[in-house]
Amino acid sequence: MITLPYVQTSVFVDDRYAFGGNQLATFCETKANAQISSEIMQGIALEMNFSETTFIEQSKLEDCTAKVRIFTPAIELPFAGHPTLGTAFVLKHKGFLSPSVTKANLELGIGVIPVEYTSPDVVRMIQSAPQYLEKLSNRTELAKTVGIPESAIATDYPMQYVSTGHPFLIVPLVSLDAVQQAQPNGSLILQTLKNQPSSDIVLLSTETVNTTSDVHVRMFAPGAGVLEDPATGSAAGPIGAYVEHHNLLHRDAKGKSIIIEQGYEMRRPSQLIAQVVWEKAATNVLVSGKVKLMAEGNFYIEK
Repeated sequence: MITLPYVQTSVFVDDRYAFGGNQLATFCETKANAQISSEIMQGIALEMNFSETTFIEQSKLEDCTAKVRIFTPAIELPFAGHPTLGTAFVLKHKGFLSPSVTKANLELGIGVIPVEYTSPDVVRMIQSAPQYLEKLSNRTELAKTVGIPESAIATDYPMQYVSTGHPFLIVPLVSLDAVQQAQPNGSLILQTLKNQPSSDIVLLSTETVNTTSDVHVRMFAPGAGVLEDPATGSAAGPIGAYVEHHNLLHRDAKGKSIIIEQGYEMRRPSQLIAQVVWEKAATNVLVSGKVKLMAEGNFYIEK
């Protein structure tokens, strides 16, 4: 029997709520993880049934602390936000890094991702410069996929794919209520967006539950086996970039933090912070959040 130690965290937690954020299981023993196949990792992710599960492996890159593999219940992903931050937290918690270390590099499927420890329980990642991709115009068709009337989609701003490592279709809605009332149809989303950069949709409103938040969002990713996600770090960069690019908040200056609330409809209230870094243009996006240690245990696999 193979014993696989793991740590459970919640990522992007909001201290106002006892339970929230996005749950993550991180299998943290590299020698044990080396004994199992990708197929078994995928099975474990399905058994855990969180939106993502990560496995720490030894990296062959000199400048990387570890290699991180990320699995949803359905597929392996080259990149995802909350697994990156949660795994970075676990690396310190389990002694891969000394308490004094403030920066590290992680090897992911898309390449090297830098992370920063801004406090004992807050981790920040550096995402790529934003890319503003295709705009969609068929509001009637898109509205059907997420179960809202066409009139709920704002016309002042575009439905647009934005990527800081992975593309998300950002869809601005007219109100908080419109976001809350959405009822996504996973199969219809996949069918409607099958020829697009991705089938991942973010619904967004500048009306929020908490006055301290800037935007309220929901994210649907049926292609990854996650119909709805409570806190999506890989989407936070594109959301922040979209909000700033189109000036949804009507700010005079660029580069300020954008506070994103997510997960309320799933009873997992979460807080994500995005900040677009500007020189002459947007050079990258910083995404940060608080990580909370929830549990530790062992998973057993028959040889």
